Amino acid sequence: MRLRLAAGLLLTPCMVPAQTVARPDTSALQRLLVAEDHRGTGRDGIQPILSALTSPDTLLRRVAARSAGRLQRPALGQRLVALLADPIPAVRREAANGIAQSVVHLPRTVTPGDAPQLTVRGASDALTAALRTEPHPTVIDALAASLGRLPHGDSTAARSAEAAIIARSNGIPSREIMQGLYRLAQARRLTGALTPATVAIVRRAAVASTDPAVRRIALSTLTLTAAMDSLTVTTALRDRDDQVRRLAIEGVMALAVAQRAEAIRRAAADPSHVVRLGAVVATRLGTRQADCSVLFGLADDAMPIVALTALDALGAPCTDTPAAVAVLERHLTTPVTNGPVAHRWHPAARALKALARVDSARARLHLARFVSATGWGERIAAATAATTLGDVQALRMLAADRDHNVQDAAIEGLARHAKHGADPIYVAALASPGYQVVLAAATALEGTAHGDALNAAFESFRRISAEQRETSRDPRMMLLRRIGELGAREHSSRLLGYVTDFDTTVAKAVAEILSHWHERPLTARPTPLPIRAEPLAATLRQGEVRLLVTMAESSGGGRFVIRLFADDAPATTARLLRLAREGYYNGKILQRVEPNFVAQGGGGDASEYVGDGPFMRDELALRSHLRGRIGISTRGRDTGDAQWYVDLADNPRLDHEYTIAGELISGLDVADRILPGDVIASVEIDQAGAPAGGLSPLEGEDPRVRDAIMTMPAGAAEVEQTAPGTAPAARMVAS
Repeated sequence: MRLRLAAGLLLTPCMVPAQTVARPDTSALQRLLVAEDHRGTGRDGIQPILSALTSPDTLLRRVAARSAGRLQRPALGQRLVALLADPIPAVRREAANGIAQSVVHLPRTVTPGDAPQLTVRGASDALTAALRTEPHPTVIDALAASLGRLPHGDSTAARSAEAAIIARSNGIPSREIMQGLYRLAQARRLTGALTPATVAIVRRAAVASTDPAVRRIALSTLTLTAAMDSLTVTTALRDRDDQVRRLAIEGVMALAVAQRAEAIRRAAADPSHVVRLGAVVATRLGTRQADCSVLFGLADDAMPIVALTALDALGAPCTDTPAAVAVLERHLTTPVTNGPVAHRWHPAARALKALARVDSARARLHLARFVSATGWGERIAAATAATTLGDVQALRMLAADRDHNVQDAAIEGLARHAKHGADPIYVAALASPGYQVVLAAATALEGTAHGDALNAAFESFRRISAEQRETSRDPRMMLLRRIGELGAREHSSRLLGYVTDFDTTVAKAVAEILSHWHERPLTARPTPLPIRAEPLAATLRQGEVRLLVTMAESSGGGRFVIRLFADDAPATTARLLRLAREGYYNGKILQRVEPNFVAQGGGGDASEYVGDGPFMRDELALRSHLRGRIGISTRGRDTGDAQWYVDLADNPRLDHEYTIAGELISGLDVADRILPGDVIASVEIDQAGAPAGGLSPLEGEDPRVRDAIMTMPAGAAEVEQTAPGTAPAARMVAS
């Protein structure tokens, strides 16, 4: 590794003149990160971000560009345009990403705004101009990805962005350039399809790129644009990457009928479970009554999630329905005696839910034992099956269950079948401590005429509000809907105090209700909960940190190691580390597993509505949701509650929507075997093997170069990215 002076002289990092090196201002970095974490509402407002945007400190400029984008304010986006010419590639990358993020919530139609405010058109023009002349490959990537995900207003704007991206694709696009094309394809219903010439490039990338991540996102792009062709599918089915083969089999409709059937049979025998899961999906494409013979075998697959997904799929019509019913009944009546104890109930529960959809009479014969089962997962299956069967009596029993998630499922079923005939049950459920139960009950009471509903809703709202938990937003907002419908001006005194609620969203909703009741505007004056002080600067610079996740033996045991992205997400990292030290995750449940998508959990009550508060701020970055990455689940912007999920496959549709907190560096096979209801035995901080020094601002960058580069004054050095796994060089440029 060498530093090359503009004049051609060579220096090693240790030869950098001492007077050119200034250690980053840690106090300024902390103020900057605090301003971002407070979304500009803290004591210093956004001034630390504004100051850092023009700082001579490279690290501060880079982080400030990212922070400005995360605030999603078009006026800040306008300030980032100048940074597209910054001498440091890492800063230019963050500026490109920040510009796109700053306008993400603007209307697609191009409208003039205040002079200092960036419009979607302005963002597109700035990114396009920079893309034409940018010399650095990693910045080209960021510009292209950012340009593609802008909310373009029409097909003309989208095709212009597409042309600019393709012009810098250099034959076969990189992963980030493909991201830009993927996002354009996502918006096809609003802005039109990709051009035939671009589709041809994407097809070539799907089979010819040397990067499997590019081949995957190219296939996903072709699926979005309905542009899968038989040659691409046939070639991808032989790919060495299992995710490519999975995406190819899910595009099997591009093949002739005979080829299609053979491809599905081959995929069902693939050594990778992700491909076998794809085969399950493929059996259901293009026909109402599928040939389920492949599913009969996959229902006994050695990989539990494959077997369970196949059982689910048997709940739709098959050409041989009696055979499908026989398979389902076999799994209902044959006890599972091997494998983890906590996994043994799953096959019968899945079979019950599927059987209820294809043979209601036979399913009814098995329902009672699930209603009275000891396991809450089995009783949830009973509630789901009872909903399918329209068995109101069973649903009434389950609505009184001791488990909140069972109650939730049962109330949703009653709302569908009993409707307001079960209003007394919904009203009583508003007193539940389970947020998911209150949410379901308040939802079911829409349009009610029950005399006690309003008072119960007020009391439930008062009780939950007193807990001062931001994670109660969803049930409280639904309660406010019912209060707004059922109440009137004379009830104002019961709501008035909440115009200063700790949750801004709730306070605004209360103000709207009162304004409607009184027919005059009332302004909310929220008093947000304090944001806990964290050592954000120290966290960002502390270097690699890992979490060791151990699963309970009853859930199959095993461990996986998460490397946290402290540089990208310091606030998220600080929260996860603190919770790990406190033992917060020990004994928590992973309640959601979506095959070839995510495994999610880590909150209380095995529910997405109960987690750690106050809410976490999103820390959206340049990374992508690749298989094995760890994301933070939310229910809207800045609503993370420390629940996390594992990406079980590449999920490009999640990019720039959810914080990527880290990635699995070992134990992915353990994560692959997680089933709903599995228990986390412990989450511990694992410093084993963690190097000294900070994290790299660019994936694959040598930390020694970062230390030499990021501490220099602005204009002192520029990172040159080289091939993955090699040490990059740094080129000295004239100041």
